[in-house]
Amino acid sequence: MSADSRTAFTAVAHRMLGQVPELSRRIVGQIVAQEPMYQAIGAVPLEILAASVQENLRAILESLAGVERPQEEELAVARTTGRRRAQQGVPLEAVLRAYRLATELVLNSLLAEVKGRSHTELTEFLQVTTAVMNVMDRHSEAVVQGYRTTEAELQRRDAQRQQATFDALLEGRGGDPQLAAEALEILGLPATGPYAVAVATFDIAAHHTFSAARDACAAYSFPAAWRIRGDREIGLVALGHSSVPRLIRALNRNPAGRIGVSDPFDAMQELPEAHRSADVALQTVRHEGDEVAWIAERLPEALVISSPALAERLTRRALGAVLDLPDDEREVLLETLTIWYQSGRSAARAAGVLYCHRNTILNRLRRIEQLCGSSLEDHRFLLAGYLGLLTLDLLPSAPRTSGDNGPSAPGP
Repeated sequence: MSADSRTAFTAVAHRMLGQVPELSRRIVGQIVAQEPMYQAIGAVPLEILAASVQENLRAILESLAGVERPQEEELAVARTTGRRRAQQGVPLEAVLRAYRLATELVLNSLLAEVKGRSHTELTEFLQVTTAVMNVMDRHSEAVVQGYRTTEAELQRRDAQRQQATFDALLEGRGGDPQLAAEALEILGLPATGPYAVAVATFDIAAHHTFSAARDACAAYSFPAAWRIRGDREIGLVALGHSSVPRLIRALNRNPAGRIGVSDPFDAMQELPEAHRSADVALQTVRHEGDEVAWIAERLPEALVISSPALAERLTRRALGAVLDLPDDEREVLLETLTIWYQSGRSAARAAGVLYCHRNTILNRLRRIEQLCGSSLEDHRFLLAGYLGLLTLDLLPSAPRTSGDNGPSAPGP
């Protein structure tokens, strides 16, 4: 664009600054006519839209008129518009369509101002289009920047609110019906149960951010809210018309790490206990591999996990004499007893698993009875022996020897 044309262009932009109220009214009319979000029942009241259009139009025309100011100052109005529309919940696409409508009107108004000029001047002056689009692009980018920044802030704030709400329920404040109802609304969960709690291990150092448990719930239409605490990911899952077994099947469809699941419950005041039981169920899962544990199917293991000191004491009392044996003999007897329990207390089936004769199993069992001073026909010793084996399996701190607790007493 020549110097003369540029001078003429800035002069036209200056004249249009005096037409800002009328141009703004026309732009508002077009936006309201074409964009539902800006209509009477939309997210942006008419008077706020009118004021915003006038501020943006003035900033754009001043830029076209050659008014020099730092870019941060020039684009402040556009960024503010983006922030406000994000706060009002207007989709970014609707905001940018409104800007395009304003661009068309500004271009048409500029061209109308130069109508009647010579062909040569008009051809050169049409380069105004490029100048206008450059300015409008800058302002549109500023709108997007302001919108995205605010959108991210709102998402963080919403996430923080959800986490605080979840924490309040975990801390036992769900006994207040009003608080519970508001909490469920904030968490995006149904107002009525049943619900269940799922607790999964969470590796904060892992290089991925996806959660198999979350993905499984979403994939199989289980609405859920999630909270990370330390190395645990806690999910409050709405069961709807489904059941805990179906939830477990969904969690088992894909490798999902170690997960514990509570029994179903209906009231938010039950959430703390459901969380504790799901976490106990998780602890009954061995550290290797992927497994989902439902507390209803892990009650003996849960007893051990819930009272580790008592469990270790019971183990020493019931199996202490076996634990005192040399390593090789001790491990053979403990393995035999474990397989015997797992085989329904059948010596023949246990022998098949261990590839030995049935009499070998019986001899080893008698050796255990002699050492412990109790019979495996005694239901108390039978139960104590089983819980002792669970303790050795589940508690890393459980002693493999009886320690300094005195001689093992007969029976539990």
